[in-house]
Amino acid sequence: MVDLDSGGPASGLFLSGGVVKSRLGEQDRHIVQDHFASLLQVQNLVILVGSGASFHLGSPQTRNLDNTAVQALIHDAGQEIESSDGDLLAFLNPGDKGDLEKLLNGLQLAASLAEQASLSEVTFGTGEHSKSFTKAQIDKLKGKINVAFAHACQLPRAGSGPKDPLAAHRQFLSRIIRSRRANLPRPKVFTTNYDLVIERALDELGYPYIDGFSGTVDRRLNLAYYGLDFHRVETTSQQVVARADSALYLHKIHGSLNWKAVVGGASGVTTLEVVQVREGSATVEEPVLIYPTTAKEGDSLSYPYSDLMRLLSDAVQQNDTAVVTIGYGYGDPHINRILIRSLAINPAINILAVDPYAVMGKGADLTKALLDDELVGSTLAARGHATLDTPVGALAAADDSRIAVLTGKAGEFVHMVDLLPEPGLDLNVNAPAAIMTLIESLERFTETNTAMGASNDE
Repeated sequence: MVDLDSGGPASGLFLSGGVVKSRLGEQDRHIVQDHFASLLQVQNLVILVGSGASFHLGSPQTRNLDNTAVQALIHDAGQEIESSDGDLLAFLNPGDKGDLEKLLNGLQLAASLAEQASLSEVTFGTGEHSKSFTKAQIDKLKGKINVAFAHACQLPRAGSGPKDPLAAHRQFLSRIIRSRRANLPRPKVFTTNYDLVIERALDELGYPYIDGFSGTVDRRLNLAYYGLDFHRVETTSQQVVARADSALYLHKIHGSLNWKAVVGGASGVTTLEVVQVREGSATVEEPVLIYPTTAKEGDSLSYPYSDLMRLLSDAVQQNDTAVVTIGYGYGDPHINRILIRSLAINPAINILAVDPYAVMGKGADLTKALLDDELVGSTLAARGHATLDTPVGALAAADDSRIAVLTGKAGEFVHMVDLLPEPGLDLNVNAPAAIMTLIESLERFTETNTAMGASNDE
């Protein structure tokens, strides 16, 4: 039986091809660990990181936000809340069950209607319960929410969260990079997050990475840089010694808090460049971001997002590919379409979705499943366990051996990292020949010294 309150390793369910393979108990925990270890050794490793990987650092929720929570986001960003803001929120979210995406959509549609119809005001409601708002008021609230959301993504925040906020990210990055064989291609990390958590964790580790930007002082987005790599050279001869260790490729497919658009042009031709603002400089007033609205799919077709999405599409269509999604709820159709197409046309792909509560929620249904001693080897449906109507829930039920799902508390980012193989463990990985030669030389040296010592004693 699974002890949910033992204080030991986090409990959860691991499913593959719709069948429960492990409840992550002491006897079968190795099953998911072995699966992780095998995925890290594929030729083409793609990691897709969503906002769930930053929830323990205070990453803002986009759903289940009541109007008070939305106003708190605005206030925390140092902005004033006017009476018209509260009234607009009340009309757009009358049930007080906020979804930031739907809220921004409503504001965007209202502003578009006013502009298209040349209206000075847009009226919500009917009769004595109606109220009119100017386009300026609508645009102002939309702008405030955008600024507030970007501000809330400035992680980690001082004085909140864990004592060592980047510990889990450092462990995650270290294990996915250093557990792979030295002759394999670099891992490709794609993220929908705006925050700079991954970059900061890589800096703390001292790991080099390619993020598509060229330059040092003046950093500009140059996607050709994704074709480069790091190699070590001998300082005197300048000869390439070997490929450098501990590097990866980072793609921020929805933009970043430190990206800024620069519009220029000559001879009547307008150009758009994306530059990276250095740490410690002034906050970017209008960062290059895809905000959480239904328009984000259309936004993804513009530069630079379209180019970054193309790189994701190319990555998941390679032979011997593993895609690991962490904290990504499959809520973006433009990304889902790429992953679904890869499943349809690429038989050499495996997908592992890591999400704690998108399959069964947090309540009694999950607990009941974790305590079901007959569950392993069966499907959740066959054992009468209810699942949520979510994309990850559908993946968990999929009868496809290429699809696996890790859910439950073990699917939380801070616990998932403990299931990744530690660098240096025996993963059936052959050590480089130079290391093997060194070990053999040391062993011979030890044996010789031991024999000489025994001879002198005689």
